[in-house]
Amino acid sequence: MKIFQRMKKSQRPSFEELLKDEQEKLYRVAYSFVKNEQDALDIVQDAVIKGYRNFEKLDEIHYFSTWLTRILINTAIDAVRKKREVVFLDPERTESNRNDESDIINKLLIDKEFDRLKAEQKSLIILRFYYGYSIKEISEILNKPEGTIKSRLSRTLEQMKQHLEKGGVLYGEVRTKY
Repeated sequence: MKIFQRMKKSQRPSFEELLKDEQEKLYRVAYSFVKNEQDALDIVQDAVIKGYRNFEKLDEIHYFSTWLTRILINTAIDAVRKKREVVFLDPERTESNRNDESDIINKLLIDKEFDRLKAEQKSLIILRFYYGYSIKEISEILNKPEGTIKSRLSRTLEQMKQHLEKGGVLYGEVRTKY
């Protein structure tokens, strides 16, 4: 149960109290952008500082989670732009519990496809499929109309599908080298 649901309407919870429910999620979102623990922690720290400085400007306390997530995503995108050498491949996502070579290849192909997406497209995929946010919630987090979110998500998925059907990045890279 969220902290603001437990408190009386007349009381405004502190930033620190609200942050307790969000810490793990913030780290996972940051990590999904940079795939590096230290960089993810730095991004979370920067986002928390930005949020803390602007907390008094937040009128609707029940939007704290989406508000802080938006700050974090913008901070992560800025960090990725600055670094430009970030690798988005997560080895844990590419390992299969079974020794099925086909599953491993498919996961690698999907990871490679994910890597080639733009930051905004990655945000959409992460928020929708990794965290299970609805289109409306993503719209609030990214501060864009629901129709825009639907069309961009649909377009991103279609591009990934078409590219994978053509053999994906791995096979495309192999073909161009020989």
